[in-house]
Amino acid sequence: MDQKMIDIYNLIQELAWLFGDHGFNGECCGDLTFIEYMALKKIEASDQITVQETGRALNFTKSGASKIIDRLENKGYVARQVSPLDGRVCCISPTIQGRSAAAGIIQQYTSYLDEILQELGPAEISNIRSALQLLVDSAHNRADWPVGGVGR
Repeated sequence: MDQKMIDIYNLIQELAWLFGDHGFNGECCGDLTFIEYMALKKIEASDQITVQETGRALNFTKSGASKIIDRLENKGYVARQVSPLDGRVCCISPTIQGRSAAAGIIQQYTSYLDEILQELGPAEISNIRSALQLLVDSAHNRADWPVGGVGR
């Protein structure tokens, strides 16, 4: 096994631990779990998305996505409505409360990143961003991963 791949894997795990929800009693962001927050981000990015599209974006089944959206709706972060294009389709939109929660979470974590990276120069920060974007793009391009992600 290639030591560089082991190192990359271990670094990803370390980042997941450092930026994960372990320190927030199972909550990453206020009253949201990490998966709820990721769903809210996907919903907010599209402004209006179906349950099935949300599931696809998160690599979840439609049923799994419905459960997450139910929790977000109960918390007042999203609202469901019938699609104006097709009455058989249910669309999800962020509420004002949902947009505000997402903006607050982004502000909290970007301030944290700004603080821990303050000693790096613009070129180093750009390199970090580029490397992370390459990694995320490569992971998204893996069409052979089953719904639910690796190991789920």
